[in-house]
Amino acid sequence: MKTLLRVLLPVVAVVAAATVAFAAPVPPTTPYPAVPADARACLVEKLEIDKQQLLHDQALRHYERIKALHENNAASAGELRAAEQALHQAAIALNNAKYAEAACRNNLGNDPKKECVALSLELNRLLDELALRQELERLAKAHYDAVLALANSGAASREELDRAKTAWEVAKVERQQVEQRITDAKKKLADNPACKDYPSVRPTPTPTSTPTSAPTTTSGAPTPTTTSGAPTSSSTVVPTPTTATPAPVH
Repeated sequence: MKTLLRVLLPVVAVVAAATVAFAAPVPPTTPYPAVPADARACLVEKLEIDKQQLLHDQALRHYERIKALHENNAASAGELRAAEQALHQAAIALNNAKYAEAACRNNLGNDPKKECVALSLELNRLLDELALRQELERLAKAHYDAVLALANSGAASREELDRAKTAWEVAKVERQQVEQRITDAKKKLADNPACKDYPSVRPTPTPTSTPTSAPTTTSGAPTPTTTSGAPTSSSTVVPTPTTATPAPVH
C-alpha cells in the first residue's frame, strides 16, 4: 500500500499542476508619449526593433504551439509556463527596443518639452515592463509550487527545488527593482518644474459603448496602440505584486 501511495502521489501532483489556469500573455506595447516619426534617424535602433520583433514573433509561435498541445494533454504545465516566460522576456526586449528608438528620435528632435518627453518615455517603459515582470514572478512562483509538491512526495530533488526557489526569488527582486525605478522616475518628473503639467503617464482608456477619439498628448499625437492590434493595456493600474515568502520544504 505504501509503495502504491509513493507512486500515485507524484502523479497527483503533476495532474494538479497541469490544471492550473494560465493568464493571457501581456502583449508588447507602443511607446508613450508619441514622438514625431523620422525615417532618416536612429536607423540602428530601428533595426534593433526589427530583430526583437522577429524574436518575439518566434516566441509567440512557440507559446501558441505549446498552449495547443497543453490543451490536448500533449504538453505539461511546466512546458507551457516556460514558453510563456520566454514570451514575456521577448516582449520586454521588444518594448525596450521600441522605447530606445523613440528616445533616440526625441533626442534628435526640437520639441521644447523634449526633456519631459524623455523622462516620460522612461517612466512608461518601466510601467510597461512592470506588468510583464509581475507575470514572470507569478509564473516562477507557480513553478516553485509545482516542484515543491513533487519534492514533498519524493519525485523531485532538493537541487531542483533549490533552483526553482532561487528563480522565484530572482523574479521577485527583478519586479521590485522595476518598482523602485518607477518611483525614481516619478520623482525626477515631479522635481522638474518644466514638467509640472506635462501628461507624463499613458491615459487610461475610458470604457464606452460608442467609438470616441483617442486621448492626445499636448503635441496632438494620438495615444498609441499595440502592434498586434489589441487595445493597449493601461500602465497606470497594476495588480498588487506577490510578496509571499517561499514555503519550507518538509
